[in-house]
Amino acid sequence: MEKVTLTRDEVIFILEGIKTVKIGFIGDICLDLYWRADMKKSRLSRETPHYPLPVVDETYTPGAGGNVLNNIHALGVDKLMGISVISSDWRGGLLTSWLKDHGIDTSYLLKRQNGVTPCYCKPIRMGISDVVYEDPRLDFENYTTISKEDEDHLLETLDSVAKQTDIIAVSDQFSCGVITPRIRKRLSELAQTLPVVVDSRENATAFTDVILKPNEIEAALAVGKNIANLNLTTEDYAKIGIELQHKTNRPVVVTLGSIGALWCDEGNCVLAPAVPAKDPIDIVGAGDTFLSAFCCAYAACKDGAKAIAFANLASAVTVNKIGITGTATPEEILKKWEKINHE
Repeated sequence: MEKVTLTRDEVIFILEGIKTVKIGFIGDICLDLYWRADMKKSRLSRETPHYPLPVVDETYTPGAGGNVLNNIHALGVDKLMGISVISSDWRGGLLTSWLKDHGIDTSYLLKRQNGVTPCYCKPIRMGISDVVYEDPRLDFENYTTISKEDEDHLLETLDSVAKQTDIIAVSDQFSCGVITPRIRKRLSELAQTLPVVVDSRENATAFTDVILKPNEIEAALAVGKNIANLNLTTEDYAKIGIELQHKTNRPVVVTLGSIGALWCDEGNCVLAPAVPAKDPIDIVGAGDTFLSAFCCAYAACKDGAKAIAFANLASAVTVNKIGITGTATPEEILKKWEKINHE
């Protein structure tokens, strides 16, 4: 299988091109909220037989598609238009404030008439030893679909953004989120004349005419593979990518973790090998970084194989940022290329 890597000049060319790119985004965003509890300060409750969690530190960042917005913004695009829905609750207020404080335009965020702003609350315990323990998450998620009025507003906003953008990135994560069947249909229509790149957790095969970006598990599920004891080769995933390409009528990107990523187009696949990353690593959010960097690079260079190689570089930057859903700046990406090519 053919492999693709980037020269230093190609990395610089893509980074320069990204400065002129206009990116549209639509998808599910949420708030990632971290509560750090120092159990040395806990005292037995007088009312209940429990030791409470004494929270000594609280931090929050955008999660899900919000992390995609943050990563696109960090790459220095000319314009970023992010469409999503939140609610008028404290979680929506925190999320909107964070985005505004970090220079991200929130004018395309719509307030839904019902429901909550999705949020993943993560209690983290610390004690006497160095062991850090994360309790089960507390999830705020919607279990009813958005109203028709909200959906109509989303469609109008999407049409407006599509006229101003070079590419649309889609993050489809929640079952009762932004990407409804009507939104999905409109994205397929827009994809006739505009690149639309979709990262969908469960509905990849419901899209047509878009560039899909599943990971290896999502790709296997999309073609009906049993993922129990899954042990497929790179060539097997290439066949899966080509099968998905035939279904969607567009190229497919399959990310393979530590192996790299595949660009499948016109019945052929090329592999961009993963960029080496030394321990310790944290892969949380790496897929969001990949989606963001791929969309920016693809809009800048119009070459899918080079775009996945660039996205691998960006992801290699963020996996070394421990305990946060980090971003990759142009300076960090170029520095990463220089480091791996001079060691």
